Amino acid sequence: MENNSIEILKDFESRISELKARISALEEEMETFRKKEEEKAEAVGKEVDVDFDIDVIDLPAPAPEESAPAADLPADDLPAGDLPAEDLPVEEIPVEDIPVEIPAPSVPEPVPVPEAPAKPEKVLRTVEGNYPWQTAIPGMPVKNIRSAISLFDRALFINTLFKEDYALYDRTISDLNALSSLDEAVDYLLGHFPDWNLGSDVVYSFIMAIRKKLG
Repeated sequence: MENNSIEILKDFESRISELKARISALEEEMETFRKKEEEKAEAVGKEVDVDFDIDVIDLPAPAPEESAPAADLPADDLPAGDLPAEDLPVEEIPVEDIPVEIPAPSVPEPVPVPEAPAKPEKVLRTVEGNYPWQTAIPGMPVKNIRSAISLFDRALFINTLFKEDYALYDRTISDLNALSSLDEAVDYLLGHFPDWNLGSDVVYSFIMAIRKKLG
């Protein structure tokens, strides 16, 4: 039994080392990418001074037009278009009172306020008390409870809930996978493990993994 626990811990430490190596590699790639982006930004931000030489062409000023001497014409002989402004007849246009309709301001329709979602009822009926795993959202559903338990949680469950008995842990998971409802699973746990503290964090994690399959 001790050898089995040691192998599990070694496997766990090996995976942690691999994850650390991957994280270090990703950090180096991110740093290299960041430096490249900064170099690009500096290259784009440089101002390019372009001098444009514009030759100004001196054009000769236009010669003033010579006005022809006005002929001495009597006032009566001037054409109609040359009459002074004060002598032209002014036609008065009557202004009618046109009613202007001012549209009434539109009143916005009231926006319906969504009703607050009802509080979820307790999932289980067989357990007295109020525990977080009864109303918490389990997450993505799975077909097998084993796939919902990480390597770290598996070692934690075996060492704490199952008292380092891997065979008991494996048999319990197989029995729970064969059940069809969460009530049956809780009844099974209460019958086989009456000493479990249903309010502990370890039991919470274990039952949440079961709920990913049984709801």
